[in-house]
Amino acid sequence: MAVMLVAFSATSLVAQEEKTEKVEKTETTETTEETLKAEEAAKIAAAAKAEEAAKLAEKAAKQAEKEQKAADKKAKKETKEIKNKEKEAKKAAKLKSSIAKQNKNISKVERKIAKQENKLSQDSAAGKLSPVAIEKLKSSIAKSKLKLVKEKVKLNKLERKQ
Repeated sequence: MAVMLVAFSATSLVAQEEKTEKVEKTETTETTEETLKAEEAAKIAAAAKAEEAAKLAEKAAKQAEKEQKAADKKAKKETKEIKNKEKEAKKAAKLKSSIAKQNKNISKVERKIAKQENKLSQDSAAGKLSPVAIEKLKSSIAKSKLKLVKEKVKLNKLERKQ
């Protein structure tokens, strides 16, 4: 009887071990399935995060590109303004030079007229000039006076531009 009892208890122990193994296997299978599901969910979440990060990076890149374009546009505008200012300065310098040149031309013509009138009066008084020479000098003086008037008109135009 003792042998039977030992045999019976050994069988029941083996049966219990088999049951626990089955339960453990089922639990392990359930745990493995849950782990797989959790891993899959983690992969999906990681993919979503990566996609979101990619979108954010793309958005940041677009923003940086927009800022770069704005900076380039601003730099181009500033360069254009500098060029315009330089152009205006050159124009003003040229105008100033033209006015100075015109004043010089006017004084030159005035000196020429004064010299011719002086010669006419002195030589006429001394009787050195023929009537033809007198007429030539008078016509030369008249031409010089016309030239003087034209030079003064040019000067006035230049001064108005200034």
